[in-house]
Amino acid sequence: MKTKYSYKDIVLQPSYSDIKSRSELDVSKEFLGRRFNSVAIPANMKCTIDFDKALQLSEAGYFYILHRFYDYDQILKWVEDSQLIRTISISLGVNNKDYKFIDKLVNRDLRVDFITIDVAHGHHLLVKEMIEYIKYKCKFTQVIAGNVGTPNAAKDLISWGADAVKIGLSMGKSCTTYNCTGVGTPMFSTVEAVAQHLSEDIPIIADGQIREVGDVCKALVAGASMVMIGSEFAKCEDSPADIIGGPAVGNTNKKVFFGSASSTNKGHDGYVEGQTVVLDMRDETYLQYLERINQGIQSCMSYGGNKDINKLNLMDYAIHTNN
Repeated sequence: MKTKYSYKDIVLQPSYSDIKSRSELDVSKEFLGRRFNSVAIPANMKCTIDFDKALQLSEAGYFYILHRFYDYDQILKWVEDSQLIRTISISLGVNNKDYKFIDKLVNRDLRVDFITIDVAHGHHLLVKEMIEYIKYKCKFTQVIAGNVGTPNAAKDLISWGADAVKIGLSMGKSCTTYNCTGVGTPMFSTVEAVAQHLSEDIPIIADGQIREVGDVCKALVAGASMVMIGSEFAKCEDSPADIIGGPAVGNTNKKVFFGSASSTNKGHDGYVEGQTVVLDMRDETYLQYLERINQGIQSCMSYGGNKDINKLNLMDYAIHTNN
């Protein structure tokens, strides 16, 4: 059995560089025909994205994916009110209410630029049927589908009509899928394997296991186009995550972060594969964190002598693991 590696098992290797100023390197990224100011995306979860954050990120030139856990009438109203913003990007599931929502978008002639089919196990018949329905009904909408964890699954999503794939199972800080089921995806090796089996023009979103800015760089080296981050965005002072404080948490401000499959989010205890965790709040906004990520990528490119963010996947790396 081939050993597979997580980001923490990987060390990127430096190369000769003739880059005189890393601050001049372009770390913007083209994704599905549009250019965004960073590869980083807040996870499409209640604790990391809401209507206000979506608007802020859109107007600042960043990509986002709105979560699907609002009442759908609220999402529809937000889409209606947002027809003039730069980017309208939402999530849906694969149930009857999701089909009805698509019908309402079409009947009201509403523009949606990106729809992410957001389910725990994306290599599934119901995802295939939803991709086909969206592509049939919404001719100008790009479809992101996931989450999946194998090259065959990613290839199937593309053959079903998806424009991009989202990779990662059980790797988030609040996810307990691995604990409950034994299923998971060591992220570096998984992203690398998928990238090697897909055409270079198929975008991959690496979703999960980001703990440091360097992990974002490693995801790009593995072959990701964009990188989704949950807990590290939730820690920001302006995240939608609830703030708690006082003696019970050491008299410091904390952020409450919970998984989409947690009982907190689902409202019941059936098939729970997520948990609620308390995080130290950072004195940093989303825009400041995104800038810190961009600077980290610039430095990584400089260490690798690489002037093109799209060629980071050619950077050498070494394995360091005690497993």
